[in-house]
Amino acid sequence: MRVPARLAEVWQHEPGWLEALPRLVAECAADWNLELEEAIDTPHSLVVPAGSAVLKLNAPSHFEADHEADALEWWNGRGAVRLLARDDARRAFLIERCVPGTRLWDSGVDETSVIGGLLTRLEVEIRGAHPFRLLADEAVRWADEVPQRYDEAGRPFERALLEFALDVYASVDGSTTYLANQDLHGANVLRSERESWLVIDPKPLVGERELDASGLLRNTDSVERWLDVLGDIGLDRERARAWGVAHNLAWSWDENRRVWLPEHVDGARRIFNAR
Repeated sequence: MRVPARLAEVWQHEPGWLEALPRLVAECAADWNLELEEAIDTPHSLVVPAGSAVLKLNAPSHFEADHEADALEWWNGRGAVRLLARDDARRAFLIERCVPGTRLWDSGVDETSVIGGLLTRLEVEIRGAHPFRLLADEAVRWADEVPQRYDEAGRPFERALLEFALDVYASVDGSTTYLANQDLHGANVLRSERESWLVIDPKPLVGERELDASGLLRNTDSVERWLDVLGDIGLDRERARAWGVAHNLAWSWDENRRVWLPEHVDGARRIFNAR
């Protein structure tokens, strides 16, 4: 099996995992009786189509993907791809394959209408025990790490942006328990046969529902329009904007290179300036 070049570049700090990937994939293929195709050239996870399924493996330090399979299991195919099998020891799982698999971004279909409908179907308030990390705990971590990185980098963007994000972290609602997706956007929604569109690659946290807005606002030139759409389907418009700024600022730091990513900071700034 060939490890995609972009994947090898992103996870070069995990040489042991990269070296083990061919073996891990071969073991999964044998256990799940898969006929593997060529790996997709994507940088964040190893993704290998296999007939009507897709095999996916995540790097050990890719902690934001720790509970991806759990989220898919929780949704049980309702608006998202079905989880077919999992092997947590290998950080591997098998999902249904979307056919034809066209990204929503590339389809010419209105993104707000599709994802607006999906969000209402994916809405789950979790009660009782669950495996997911909490937004409230992540907010505590971000409140510590983001200003440290800001100072270490020589204050690379306006203080107002940082102060706004810190206020959001401090005001996190720890009593709210929705299953939220940190990385929902049109590249992670694919055309399928079972349902018209299905969500892939969730990065789940349990907390405020408005966190779902983060990826949508980060990946659009029409922030105000998206805020209106989110408000129309029941999200708090201002809180969606708030998490759009605060979460995207936290995700603007490249841990491997130890730098702030200007285009990501600019995305947080655009959301901050939206009304």
